[in-house]
Amino acid sequence: MIRHRHLTLLAVPLLLSPAAAALATPASAAPLPAASCELVATGEGGGGPYTLVLEGFEPNQSVTVHGPQGSQRTRVGDDGTLDKQGVRYGQYSVNAKGKRTACLTPPREKPDGGKQGKVQVTKVEVFTLTKPGTVVDCTKPSRAEFDGKITGSGNGKVSYYWTYASSSDPYGSGTATFGPGVGSVSLLKVVTLSPTVNGISPSVFVTLHVGSMSARSDQVTLTCAKP
Repeated sequence: MIRHRHLTLLAVPLLLSPAAAALATPASAAPLPAASCELVATGEGGGGPYTLVLEGFEPNQSVTVHGPQGSQRTRVGDDGTLDKQGVRYGQYSVNAKGKRTACLTPPREKPDGGKQGKVQVTKVEVFTLTKPGTVVDCTKPSRAEFDGKITGSGNGKVSYYWTYASSSDPYGSGTATFGPGVGSVSLLKVVTLSPTVNGISPSVFVTLHVGSMSARSDQVTLTCAKP
């Protein structure tokens, strides 16, 4: 008698290499980093101007920024970030989908405006370039321009800083260089004004500080365009 052998096929698990397994497994979306907010001083000497930096938010997410000048609704970019430039020094926070994020604020530092080296400063002036009554769209950020002038003699650098309205916090700082043939230095200062509501006209003035000397601009009040 011829006996037939029965062949049994066993199911053997298919072993994949780590690289092949990674390709076979659907990639999961990388988690978003934690939302953060920080006030950053972008001027020399640790003073202004300041930029509010938002990171880690959902792409194109609508957020509300609360700060010294009130609240403003805006939107982050495609990468979930936003750099809001020209903001005042102070405490800020951001609300997004009911969640509040407190913004980190650097210690208040006043730039060294007293060291003048070998330069003798004789006069500090500020001229208002934007005419009062200039018509602007108050629902959007507007600008006011000023021209600071430091007059002196000698060779070296002079430190200066600006303040915004009645605040004593530096709004911008830098150095003016004097030398042969240089009797004065001109400093253009552009102030960005936040949008207003209910037709309230934006208004501002600035002050230029050089050592113990200072000069204040005229008050500039803009006019809101009629809707």
